[in-house]
Amino acid sequence: MPSSIDPKRSFLTVSFLLLTAFVLLSCSRKQESASTTNESGTTGAAKIHVDQIVLGREMTADRRVITVDKATFTPGDTVFAAVNLAAPTPAVQLVGRWKASDGTVVDETTEVVLPSDQPTAVTFHMVKPAGLPPGTYTLEVLDNGQVVGTKEVTIVAP
Repeated sequence: MPSSIDPKRSFLTVSFLLLTAFVLLSCSRKQESASTTNESGTTGAAKIHVDQIVLGREMTADRRVITVDKATFTPGDTVFAAVNLAAPTPAVQLVGRWKASDGTVVDETTEVVLPSDQPTAVTFHMVKPAGLPPGTYTLEVLDNGQVVGTKEVTIVAP
């Protein structure tokens, strides 16, 4: 029996196999490339940068701190701190930790920062119903457990 190979059918079969191999190879390269990008993106390439920390006794309706010339407050004051972040800001959770001069944590809050191409501000505050004892306090701003900014404030007796 003579074997007859249809050249058209052979060409289509070989073409199909080559095309399938090409598609599989190109897909695996894209996944490898995407995986490398994700890994480098999660290593913290985007860092938060504290541009300035401004202190005040009051805050406006648009959450801006009304600044004071000196970082001196009285025991009954609420101390507001606007942490101004340089652009661009990545999505992070910043911790505002107020510490007394002996290292005791007086207050700690977490604020979520949304990603932005614009400068951003986050507000923290410190107040005690019975009043803050006179002394020096420090606001530490932390990103992922690392201090990224600090500001001292003094509480003086009236």
